[in-house]
Order: sequence, then C-alpha cells, then structure tokens
Amino acid sequence: MSSARALQTRPVRPPIDNRASVVQSFQSSYWSQASCLARPDPVCMTDARKLRLTLESTLDSVEAAELIVQRMAELNGFGEDEVHQIGLGVRETVANAVQHGNAFSSEKTVAFDTSVDETGFEVTVVDQGPGFEEDAVCDPLDPENLLRASGRGLLLMRAFFDKVEVGPCSSSGTKVRLVKYRTSGADGTAQEDLMSLSTSIRDVAGVTVVDLSGRITLGEASGKLRETVRSLLDTGVTKILLNLEQVSYIDSSGLGELVSAYTTARGKDCTVKLLHVQAKVQDLLTVTKLYTVFETHTDEAAAVGSF
Repeated sequence: MSSARALQTRPVRPPIDNRASVVQSFQSSYWSQASCLARPDPVCMTDARKLRLTLESTLDSVEAAELIVQRMAELNGFGEDEVHQIGLGVRETVANAVQHGNAFSSEKTVAFDTSVDETGFEVTVVDQGPGFEEDAVCDPLDPENLLRASGRGLLLMRAFFDKVEVGPCSSSGTKVRLVKYRTSGADGTAQEDLMSLSTSIRDVAGVTVVDLSGRITLGEASGKLRETVRSLLDTGVTKILLNLEQVSYIDSSGLGELVSAYTTARGKDCTVKLLHVQAKVQDLLTVTKLYTVFETHTDEAAAVGSF
C-alpha cells in the first residue's frame, strides 16, 4: 500500500495530552508515511498538495487537522498570515463537525479533504450529524449577541477564507467547503506556539494581574482560563487584568471564555480588562466586534491605574 493510500484510509488517533504531543505523534506516524510533509522534497510535492483523511470525533482530531493544513500551507508557499488564517478557519470547521455535528460520537467520523494548487488552498469537511440550517445561526455581530459565549465559528471561517459553502450532504450530515486564494508567493515559515495554556497570578496595587501564556482554545486550555477566573472571583477580587502578551493564539471557544469571564465577573461586581493584546488576537476582537466590549491597554501601569 502506498503512503498516500495509507493516509487516506487510516483514522486519526493521536494519543495527546497537549498540542506539543500532537506534533510528536504525527511526526512518528502520519508524517513518517508521507515524508514530503516533513521534508519538502520537490519530488514529493504532489503528495504534499493533496490529502484525504478520516477523522474521529475527538478534540485530538481538531488539533490534528489544524496542524496538517498549516504544514501543507507552509510547504506550498503561503505567507505567515495566510498560514495562521487557514489553520484557524479549518480548526473552527472541524471543531463544529466534531462537537456540533457528530456530538463527539465514537460511532461517527469526519471526512477531511485538502488540496492545494496554483490558485489557492481548498478544504472540504463532512460530518455525519443531523445537519443544521445556516439561517438559524444567530448573528454574532448583533449587539444583543456580543456577550454570547459561542456562535462565532462560522463568522471566523468567512473572515479568513475567500469562499465558504455550507450545505447538506446527499445522505446525512453537513458539508463545508473552504477556499482561500493565494495572495503572495513568499515561502511560509509560520510556526505557532505549541505551548498549552499556563497561568500565573500576581497583585499589583490592588489589581489581580493574570499572566497567560500559550493558546486559549477549545478543550483544556479554555477550561483552565474559566477555572482561573472563577477561583479568583470566589476569593472576592474585584479587579482583574488579563495579560495576553504571551498568548499567541485564540479560537472561537477561547473568545467565548473571555466573554464568559467578562460577564461572570460583571455579575459579581468585578471588572475585567485586557493587557498587551497581540496583533492576531486583536484581529479576532475586531472581526467579532468584541473590541467594543473589552477595555484594552498596552501599558501595565496605565492599565492598573485605570481601575
């Protein structure tokens, strides 16, 4: 059996505890079968331009899909910003398929197809769920919905891909097709921070500063942020400053946790503000209009003094 065929038929089952383990798992299993993904040899470039996988309905598959498309985009000459956008858009798509479509069912899988050519990057994701009506999805940009903890995945897909098609399958489930056209010919060198989320807490002039480092994404990381904020609120703090200087990546679930932290704190007469929001995260706040919700600062002393 060829390496390409092995990739088409073998389900993704990476045993991971964090994102770094995903890299190690895939390098030792899938990428060892398709060496062109690990080593961009021009002879193997055809294989690096097209992959078909069957994904299990787990959060591990969400991580795996993101890593695969980022690596493919890098090897096929997409720029750093494009690699980030492709990875985030695909992450949201597969997360929706796994979580909302298949409801994490071990009996259901996700069909995952990717292809790259001279015009751009295309991804198709098909779940086996009951399907959904796109018109029934609440507009996350509506002022009444800004403080909802979920519902931004489709918005981010449309923000980062040039074409997004959502529709029912011939049998059952939902099919999502994403297309991103090339805008640059530069070699991609993007490498997302592989750290899971870590937190540290300090007091500065009566303000509780929470230093966050890593990624805030669906799963353990977003849960860690939630528990950190709730634990602080249980102690009676009334001023929280979330320092995002070392946060390299946030998906829609991470944005939802930031919103939940804000609304939960407000319900307990506590104020939450953001510090050192990085450019990619700021872009998400802009796309989702959450910049109208959060007060952000670039200087810690000024942020502490603003409470």
